Amino acid sequence: MKADLRVLSPAPRSAAHEPAAATPGTPAPVDLWTWRSTAGRTLSAVTGAASFGTALALGGALSPTFWTSLIAPDFAFFHTGKTPPVAPRHLPPDMVPLYNTLHDPRLAGALLAGGVLTASRTLLLAGLGWTTHIAVDRAFGYGKRRPDGAIH
Repeated sequence: MKADLRVLSPAPRSAAHEPAAATPGTPAPVDLWTWRSTAGRTLSAVTGAASFGTALALGGALSPTFWTSLIAPDFAFFHTGKTPPVAPRHLPPDMVPLYNTLHDPRLAGALLAGGVLTASRTLLLAGLGWTTHIAVDRAFGYGKRRPDGAIH
């Protein structure tokens, strides 16, 4: 199945900073962690606050592992895309797979599971940082990207 990468004009953001609705004909990335509802954003905010607090309790405020993993999902922005963005606030289409992979909660879950199974404080802190980042993104309305680079 081929992805539909048509050039689309960006939908304007509302005053409440809601993400633009998916354009018909453009497949949306699969993501069960919703940020499109008040309940979903509230759950995301609570998850982010809980993982942040747990990480501070476990590793302290100066934990380099936590702070590095907190910003690690956005390392995708350092990747130089070979194609230009389709529109403002869009990622270049060839950067979307990396961005979506780094913002997948399963990656944070794998780090947390690895930390629990091996009793590794480092892996736990990395998983908590990654979880905090993804949860805060979702709380503010940023989800995975569509193939054209727009926020889903």
